[in-house]
Amino acid sequence: MKVLIVAGGTGGHILPALVLARDIKIRNIGQVLFVISSRKQDREIISGKGIDFTTLPITSLQSKNVFSVLNFLARLFIGTIESLYLLLKFKPDAVVGFGGYVSGPIVLLASLSGVRTIIHEQNAYPGKANRILARFANKIAIGFLDAKSYLKSFKSKVIFSGNPLREGLKRDNRAKAADSFNVLIIGGSQGAHKLNTIVPEAASLIEKDNRSILNFIHIAGKNDLEEVEKSYEKIGIKNRVFSFTEHMARLYNECDFAIARAGAMTVSELLTLGIPAILVPYPYAGGHQKLNAMVLEKIGSGILLEEKNLTPCAMRDAILKLMDRNILRDMSNRAKRIDKPDTCKILIRELYR
Repeated sequence: MKVLIVAGGTGGHILPALVLARDIKIRNIGQVLFVISSRKQDREIISGKGIDFTTLPITSLQSKNVFSVLNFLARLFIGTIESLYLLLKFKPDAVVGFGGYVSGPIVLLASLSGVRTIIHEQNAYPGKANRILARFANKIAIGFLDAKSYLKSFKSKVIFSGNPLREGLKRDNRAKAADSFNVLIIGGSQGAHKLNTIVPEAASLIEKDNRSILNFIHIAGKNDLEEVEKSYEKIGIKNRVFSFTEHMARLYNECDFAIARAGAMTVSELLTLGIPAILVPYPYAGGHQKLNAMVLEKIGSGILLEEKNLTPCAMRDAILKLMDRNILRDMSNRAKRIDKPDTCKILIRELYR
């Protein structure tokens, strides 16, 4: 079986697609070719992962000025021609699109050519590319059940698969130290400047006795690394600050609760592992992250703080609320009761159909 997997634009699209590609390869059930955009960031994510890949020159529409529109249309035209050539050359038995602008032409052309197509939507609210492709795809796999309400016209195609999660994620359920709290701050692969500033400010407002039992594990990104370290040192709080880490599974096991943006993969990982969280959705992502955060808020395993209303005092109060073992235990148990399907197994089954 030959499978073409296409994703691009952000790590949020590429990383779950990469999990599926590696799973197919490990199970030795098919040949996989991965298609990404020609952006440097996309190539950096997939390079060295042992997956064959190719690129398309398609880009997103950055602005509505005439030069940007012309550049977008030119790249779209060239990318569509290259997509057709790729389909004729590779001759896939199935195509799986994980969203992002690069997935549009190749999934559409595959569908019109009679190739089995599946699109996967990671967010609680479907992205623009997947909303367009929904009418053409054979199946629409969703990461959160909430996405169903936005795909009512295609409900016969929708399957709940969950999101493919990184390897090695397993929550260590051994009891945490009763006299301290490890807090994991996640801003995504590039960090999040808002979290990098607001969390240390909030920590400085916590009384000294409570502050002394906190240990912050902070993924800050490259740009804010030194500033975040200095902020924690200034207020005398125990900390470990990283620009980036490939050891998220270990850090998840160390933490008692997390403070994070609300990207689909982060929310899915927190839900799967039953980690209580304070979520601050990125406000410029078309509302996707707020709806992702609401998934945890609705089941009682997350606290949603919108950035437009966020103050150091509000963050401090949320942190203090979670410095209670009984509350953390209840929030974790609520997350563990939610159904978590075997995503790759479901997607592979749909490929074979």
